[in-house]
Amino acid sequence: MKIEQHLSKNELTDKQFLVIALETVKYLGWRIRFISDAGVIAYTDNGEHSWNGEITVKLNESGAMVQCVTISNLLNDYGRSEAAVHAFIFSFEKLKSEISEDEVREKYKIYKKDFVPAYEDTLKPDIRPKFHFFGGLLSFFKPAKGYFFTPILIVLNILIYLIMVCSGVAVFEPDAASMTTWGANATIYTLGGQWWRLITSCFIHFGFIHLLLNTYALAFVGLFLEPFLGRVKFITAYLLAGIFASVISLWWHDNTVSAGASGAIFGLYGVFLALLSTNHIESSMRKGLLTNIGLFVVYNLVFGSFKGGIDNAAHLGGLLAGLMIGYAYYPALQKPGEVLLKWLTPILSVTVVMLVSAVIYVNLANSDKVTYQKQIQEFYKIDTDALKVLRGQENNTGEELVRALQHGKSAWSNGIELITELDKMNLSNRLHLRNQTLIKYCRLRIKTCELIAQNPEQGINSYSPQMQQINTRIGKVLDDLK
Repeated sequence: MKIEQHLSKNELTDKQFLVIALETVKYLGWRIRFISDAGVIAYTDNGEHSWNGEITVKLNESGAMVQCVTISNLLNDYGRSEAAVHAFIFSFEKLKSEISEDEVREKYKIYKKDFVPAYEDTLKPDIRPKFHFFGGLLSFFKPAKGYFFTPILIVLNILIYLIMVCSGVAVFEPDAASMTTWGANATIYTLGGQWWRLITSCFIHFGFIHLLLNTYALAFVGLFLEPFLGRVKFITAYLLAGIFASVISLWWHDNTVSAGASGAIFGLYGVFLALLSTNHIESSMRKGLLTNIGLFVVYNLVFGSFKGGIDNAAHLGGLLAGLMIGYAYYPALQKPGEVLLKWLTPILSVTVVMLVSAVIYVNLANSDKVTYQKQIQEFYKIDTDALKVLRGQENNTGEELVRALQHGKSAWSNGIELITELDKMNLSNRLHLRNQTLIKYCRLRIKTCELIAQNPEQGINSYSPQMQQINTRIGKVLDDLK
């Protein structure tokens, strides 16, 4: 049997009303099931009585609705629900005049620690995101309520890929040059003033498989995360994480040509992980999502560590940005009615992430790393020119060959001087080691010229044991440089 009765608020605030209601439940010896800022649910059975009813006190604008439902289903339960409601109201009125304002403040602080999160509060309307896909696979590509920017991003990535392929870019494994032309994040160009590559690189992909994997990952996380965040917070997190991932990729790698949406997508997974570590998402969903997303992140980071061609620096950068953004969003998500928080959190997130990204970008642009990468192009030009001159003498054995050999020796000697100067810069250990390998390469090339010059009649394709040994060493050095 269910009994309901209205209890007037009079001049009490919601905080005062809630504290007095909770104290009333304790005064009557009832067992609290759960509490929130919307009310309390308790059981009249405290472990000593056979009769059990569920008491619900739900706050509204004018007071509260006090309800009792019999749940023990015994023959002698008749009338006990009504008696329980009357007992609650009588005790509430009695305690109302006995609890001071100071006690209300102190007790509210204690009770607040046990409030259930909004998504688990049965006293409030169900505000959990709901997904309704009736169009099969095509539904993942159509904007809908709670799923707006995710399909737009997916379609945009696919369209850009198709345009690239139609323009002549390889379907499966496009080269670095073509990707750079389409806006990839390339160290020299990006740090040379083309900052927009930090963004454009997030929308182009290294082939069909790369696009397919990122499309799946984006659809999965967007389907669950965008309804929680809303349109503005979702697209803001995506773009900020993508930019930060691109910046971290530049900072980590000595020289890179990188592209793809994975940094931005890792950012969304980072936002999700941040929220899953709080009580914002209901516990029934939290464990499963945390397991799936945690496995995705760990697997991809570990896989990227062992497989070449995967930019784990961008993945980690996006993940870090996402975690920071997720925690920054949390206060606004907990209080969706606060207009100031609703707009303040995205603005602060944009400000902080863009400021940090700008500082890193400017420092990198003015660093020796960029100067080195620009100057090293001169070395590659010297090497290419010297090899071209020598290969043009394959069928010669006379003076022209001798002049070509002298040109090669001079070119690679200049290369040694150039690398020696570049090695004085403030560079990473990897670049210093690479410099030593380049110098070793130049010396081997000079040694080759000297050997051929000793017996020019044999031409540059000499197969003497000493020449074969040097060529083998050159091959090993070139492998090391790769």
